[in-house]
Amino acid sequence: MSELIGKIIENYKFISLLGKGGMGVVYKAQDIKLERFVAIKILSSHLIDSPRLIERFKIEAKNQAKLSHPNIVTVYGFIEYKNLLGIVMEYVEGESLDKIVYKNKRLNLGDSVYILKQVLSGIGYAHSRGFIHRDIKPSNIILNTEGVAKIMDFGISKSLFQTSFTKTGAKIGTIYYMSPEQIRGQQVTHHSDIYSLGCTLFEMLNGNPPFDSDSEYEVMEGHLKKDVPKLSKLYPELPEIIDDVIKTSLQKNPNERFQSCEEFIESLRKIDKLIALSQTTVLKRKKKNPKYVRMYSIAAFIGFIGVLLALSYFAFYQVDGLFKSGKINEFKRYSIQSIFTNEGEINFSKFQKLETNITHSINSLYFINENRGAAVGDSSLFLETFDGGNTWQQKKFESSSNFNDIVMFDNGTAFLLTDSSTFLTSNNFFETFERFEVTGNYSLMRVYFKDPLTGFIIGSRGLVLKTDNMGKNWYKIDTPTDKILFDISFNDDEEGIIVGWDGLILKSTDNGVNWNSSESITRKYLKSIDFINNDLGLVSGGGGEIFRTFDAGSSWIPVAKDILVPIQRIKFLDEEKAIAVGNRGLFIYSGDAGLTWQVVDTRSFANLTNIFITEAGKIFITGVNGTILRAE
Repeated sequence: MSELIGKIIENYKFISLLGKGGMGVVYKAQDIKLERFVAIKILSSHLIDSPRLIERFKIEAKNQAKLSHPNIVTVYGFIEYKNLLGIVMEYVEGESLDKIVYKNKRLNLGDSVYILKQVLSGIGYAHSRGFIHRDIKPSNIILNTEGVAKIMDFGISKSLFQTSFTKTGAKIGTIYYMSPEQIRGQQVTHHSDIYSLGCTLFEMLNGNPPFDSDSEYEVMEGHLKKDVPKLSKLYPELPEIIDDVIKTSLQKNPNERFQSCEEFIESLRKIDKLIALSQTTVLKRKKKNPKYVRMYSIAAFIGFIGVLLALSYFAFYQVDGLFKSGKINEFKRYSIQSIFTNEGEINFSKFQKLETNITHSINSLYFINENRGAAVGDSSLFLETFDGGNTWQQKKFESSSNFNDIVMFDNGTAFLLTDSSTFLTSNNFFETFERFEVTGNYSLMRVYFKDPLTGFIIGSRGLVLKTDNMGKNWYKIDTPTDKILFDISFNDDEEGIIVGWDGLILKSTDNGVNWNSSESITRKYLKSIDFINNDLGLVSGGGGEIFRTFDAGSSWIPVAKDILVPIQRIKFLDEEKAIAVGNRGLFIYSGDAGLTWQVVDTRSFANLTNIFITEAGKIFITGVNGTILRAE
């Protein structure tokens, strides 16, 4: 079917071949009308031998198109071309789980749990709407470039073309994940999917499925009669609790398995907590750096003094005075220092993953004090916390937009940006709010206040809005560009820099009234900028690049170019330490004011999106799938 490449069928132009399988061929295509890429699975006509099956195929394609979940590949519809039928699906740029396992031999426990929780979330959603997948296996799970797991082939091919698996070799690719009831030809229920997910978890951790043989008969005998091997015996680093989880999911009797995907997820949360307790520093230098040893001792002493101050002065009416006095900086330095080892390296075990029970991406987070904060994200996600992030409650908004950024003040004034030309303002932490629309088709990317009165909103098509009265009024600033603007930072009262698409840099020397283009330092987009003082600043971008300035942005020196994934956010912790986060769990740090950078193994595929540091120095990191990390 290679002759399809270059052809236009209906409104789809076939671009390239993505893969081949027993049921047909998958192509990458462009939807000419909607201007988006799609994947089209073309099923050969000889697999469908009756009008009844063709009609059933169309009905199931329509039904699956009703499933809308971030962990399920969306089906848009179907096409008919001569003697072929095609399923039009969401195009996912990434790699299938079976290929990831093959390349890595086996996955670590943290990654395996992270991936399976996403898949369970999608399958659980489908179960709640009456759908059963019936063919879950690693090759039907794809991870996109942001680490989001997506389930493919949701019950269409399997349900239509199921034939007897007793035919030699007919189902050897799937039999490794079949439940006992499927093998016996009994009724398939949601318990069958849970069994297949248990097989998938086993394969991620082991590199091979639980009953692995070239003989189809022996594989079936394993599913029907044999106990699954204990992985903790094969790999001593794995906890025994993983054996219990896999054993429960692979019970021969469907009623003895996890009764729902939610119950399965709950068992994995216990493993998450165990991982958090057992994580240790991944990077070790061969030689201790005396500079950091001395710094740590000083920080520890400062922390001791901080505790005494807290006992004496942290009555409610004195908190404001403490912040104004500057003594809060002592606490901030100690809190930041606590995530570093004696050798000056990041101790990632200090970061705790907070429970949000959310699957959407979190794009921004803001705290007005050590207790009250909010996190916002895709699909109008808004979370609130009143206890420093220990617990989160979701606030509902009647909106279909993604929320990109939030800023709040302790008097209740708050600003929330969307990706659809609107922003929300409130004077009571969004108990009530007003909605403002920016004329034109803009996506609002960042809201930034350089002081309590002066703020900026930046976005697509070169948009810059400014306020001089804490957001009561906003006015548009002319800029010399129509490119996307991603981030903004001021290094003093008058001088500010904006970074954006195609390496764009805009500079202002008059408090943001006028912005002028500066010489580009890269052709790739710049996503984040931060200054720690009047002169020292860092910029990072989508090409995995980091640039450093020591002259207030007059010149930029590349300090990192070999990072292979996009960097989403960069932030100074103090005048010597900085961290940055990005796609595929990227976490890097510098202990020398941004000159050199070290990569920390976070044991995660998750795309990390943002960094926030409270006044007292607590570090929060956000990411996809409801991820919020907090440094303890």
